[in-house]
Amino acid sequence: MKKTKLKGKDLAYYVFQILRYPVKWFMHSQLNLNLVKNEAKDDEGPFIIIGNHLTAYDPIIALVYLKPLVKWVASDSNYYNKIKTFFMKWARVIPITKKYGDIRTIKRMIKEVKAGNSVGIYPEGGRTWHGETDELISSTAKLIKLLGVKVYNLNLAGAFMSSPRWGRTIRKGRVDVTIYQMLSGEEVKKMTDEEILVAMKEHLHHNDYDYQRKEMVKLAGKDHAEYIERIIYVCPNCHHIHTFASLGDEFKCKECQAKGTVNEYGFIEGDFPYDNLVDWYHFQEEYLYKYLEDNTIKPIELYDVKHRKISEDGEREKYLVDLFIYPNQMIIAYEDGQKKIDYKKITPATITFKNTIIFYDNKIRYEFVIEPFLHHNASVVYIKKIINFLRGQ
Repeated sequence: MKKTKLKGKDLAYYVFQILRYPVKWFMHSQLNLNLVKNEAKDDEGPFIIIGNHLTAYDPIIALVYLKPLVKWVASDSNYYNKIKTFFMKWARVIPITKKYGDIRTIKRMIKEVKAGNSVGIYPEGGRTWHGETDELISSTAKLIKLLGVKVYNLNLAGAFMSSPRWGRTIRKGRVDVTIYQMLSGEEVKKMTDEEILVAMKEHLHHNDYDYQRKEMVKLAGKDHAEYIERIIYVCPNCHHIHTFASLGDEFKCKECQAKGTVNEYGFIEGDFPYDNLVDWYHFQEEYLYKYLEDNTIKPIELYDVKHRKISEDGEREKYLVDLFIYPNQMIIAYEDGQKKIDYKKITPATITFKNTIIFYDNKIRYEFVIEPFLHHNASVVYIKKIINFLRGQ
């Protein structure tokens, strides 16, 4: 079979030149974009663009300021929606299995660069939950070295405050967009993988609360605290785990009744010692790991969970199930029977979008949609961490 040759400028490229300004207007209306610098404005590529990953809109923000139609690497989870699949294939988005290296993805990126196209990737592997840059996937440095072209950094500041991953609504503030050349092609070729990784860590690190503390941009909208229990799961006052609930701008610990409010600047006020989620997140991470060393986890029982099972051949089955996470095994209760999951045999659990836990068992993909308002204020971040702890990660 004859292989299709990738084109530098195809129909999608020319269509997007027409759509660029309407898309830019829409993004500005949602997030109030403020372009600080754009060193890639006239660069036709090929180049790599990386950045700190704060919102679902990040790749679109990049596209409206870049000349080429960048081929972004995106989770294969996006390909399980027919409408998304159509547009992503049309724009030649490059799929990757979430949190794993994929040789097909690497080969595709090499082909795109050889065809004169630019590619984009987020080295964190996913959006931050708490507003600070997460640990980078170190193999990204090897990929940059392999491609051997210049690297731009897309730095977004204020984007998390405007659209936190855990949140239910957008709270329009201001998003500062800075695009600059991080490494030239010559520098990439001379540097080692480790040197590239060090440069990435230096340039990509960002704390949106530090930015907001300096700028103090007011955030419009409502329900600023709603669904914050997706991300917080340890109470710093009573140290009970998985006991939060939220409504509107307020949230509380259901065990000790301590209350908090997310104010119009995105900071936390009230009975808790932390005014931001970065510090709270680091506290609960450390506390949870120490707690699990000496304690048995309490069972997590979730009822009426939307569940999708996808075979290696792409066949999809949808169910409404009860999900039980016990220390010795996971049980998926279907209408006509049960499936017992051995933690040692599954891949690490990851979270896609805002609410969906995924893992693979014997090449079958399991997805569970967990929503606070349906599942007793369950924290999807906590559940993911418990699954990975039980599988020995």
